[in-house]
Amino acid sequence: MSAPTRARRSHHLLAAVAIMLISAVVGAICSSAGAQSEVQVRIAARRVAGGGTEVAVQPHEGGSHWGDRVLPAERFLSDDVEIGRWRYSSPVAVQTLAGEQWVRIAARRVAAGGTEVALQQLGEGIGWGSRMLPTRRFLSDDVEIGRWRSSSPLTVSLPPDPPLSLDIGEPPGNAEEGTPRGLITPRGVPVAVLERVGSGYLVRTPCGNIAEVSAGQPINGAQIVIDPGHGGWWDTGAVGPNGLVERELNLTLSRAIQEELAARDISAVLARTGSYGSLLSVRAALADDLGADAIISIHHNAPTGRRSSMPGTEVYVQSTSRSEPQADSARLGGLLYEEITAALSGFPDIQWGRHGDAGVLRVLLPDGRDAYGMIRRPNVPAVLIEYGFLSNPSEAALFATDGYISVAAKATADAIEAYLTTDRLGTGFISRPRVFDPARAPSRCEEVTLE
Repeated sequence: MSAPTRARRSHHLLAAVAIMLISAVVGAICSSAGAQSEVQVRIAARRVAGGGTEVAVQPHEGGSHWGDRVLPAERFLSDDVEIGRWRYSSPVAVQTLAGEQWVRIAARRVAAGGTEVALQQLGEGIGWGSRMLPTRRFLSDDVEIGRWRSSSPLTVSLPPDPPLSLDIGEPPGNAEEGTPRGLITPRGVPVAVLERVGSGYLVRTPCGNIAEVSAGQPINGAQIVIDPGHGGWWDTGAVGPNGLVERELNLTLSRAIQEELAARDISAVLARTGSYGSLLSVRAALADDLGADAIISIHHNAPTGRRSSMPGTEVYVQSTSRSEPQADSARLGGLLYEEITAALSGFPDIQWGRHGDAGVLRVLLPDGRDAYGMIRRPNVPAVLIEYGFLSNPSEAALFATDGYISVAAKATADAIEAYLTTDRLGTGFISRPRVFDPARAPSRCEEVTLE
C-alpha cells in the first residue's frame, strides 16, 4: 500500500510511529554514582503527496552528526484525525551508557494546520511521564512535499534507579502467571511476549522493537522452531535460473514441515510466516523465548558445487569450542542429513551439485566461533540446513515442484521425530570444520503490521 493511501485510510493516528531500537552515542556520561546517563534524539517529519505526515526518528551520533532516519513500517498521520488529540507510538528502547530508557512519540494535528510532535519517557509503574515538547516541534502543511524537517534535540536520561526492567532478553511468560510465552498476532505474525499491559501485551516485533498488541493466539511453548531463511524484499537469498526465489522456497518448505510435524503431534512455530523481513537476532531468540527443544533454519545453497551423483545437502551445527561440536546439535544434524539425503536420492536424473566436505559440519570464523548467527546465537540446540543448490538448473527445476516439497518436508519431519523420541545419532559427520567468514546478515528491517 502506498504512503499516501495509508495516510488517507488511517483515521487513528500515527500507527506505531517510530517503532525502533535507537542505538546512539551517549551524550553525557555518568560523573558520579547519582548521575544520569543521557542521549539525544530528534524527530524528523515530512509532508507526503496526497496529504498526511510521515515521521521518523534520528539518534545523535556525536558532534554535528545525526544518524540515519529510521522509518517504521507504520509511520503516517492522516490529516483528518481529530484536531488536538494526541496519538501515541508503541514503546521504544533508547540505549544509554547506564542502560535502557523506554520512550514513545506523541503527535497531533493542530487547529491552525500542521502537526505537532512530542516525546514521553516511561516512569514508575509503567506510567508515562509528561510530554516533552521540543522548542521546534511544528510541521506546517504548506512545506515542500517530501522534504524532511527536524525537531530540536531532546535529551533522554536514565534515572540512577530505573523503575522497572523491561529487559527484552528476559524469558517471556514469567512476569505474570497466565502470560503466554508468545503470540500469533491477528495478522499471523509470531512474536515473543514480554509482559501483559492492561488487556493486551507488550511484544518483541520482527525488527526487535517493542509494540503493544490487543490480542492474539497464545503460544505457551513449542518443541521446534522452524526458521525460513532470509525475508524482506532486500534479502531474497539465492535466485534460481528459473526465477525461483529462495526466500519464498524456504517459507513454502517450512510450512510443509510444520504441517508434517502437526500430524505427528509435534508442536512447531515458524519464525517467519510471510515474505516480510525479521532480524536474525529476533529469529534466533524466538526458540529461547518459547522454550523450544531446537531451532532449525531452512536454506537452499549457492553457488553450485561440483557435479555429483548424490545430493550435496549440508547441515551446519553448533560448537562448544574450536574442536568440539555441541552434542545435541550434532545429533540433530546427523539425523537430518541422513533422512534428507536418502529421500532426495530417490529423485531420478538429477545432476546434483556437491562440495567435497558436504555433510554434517561446523563452519567457523577464523577466531573459532560459529560463523552463522543462526547457529551461534540460540541457547537451544540449533542447526542450519542447505538442502541443495538453487543455483544449479537441474536442482532448481526440482525445487519448484510439489513433489520436492512433500518429500523434503517428510524427511525433515522424520529426522525431527527421531531426535525427539530416540537416541539415534544419524550419519554424515565431518570432523574437520570449514573455516569461512560469510557476509553479515542484513541489518535492515521494516516493521510489518501486527494487527
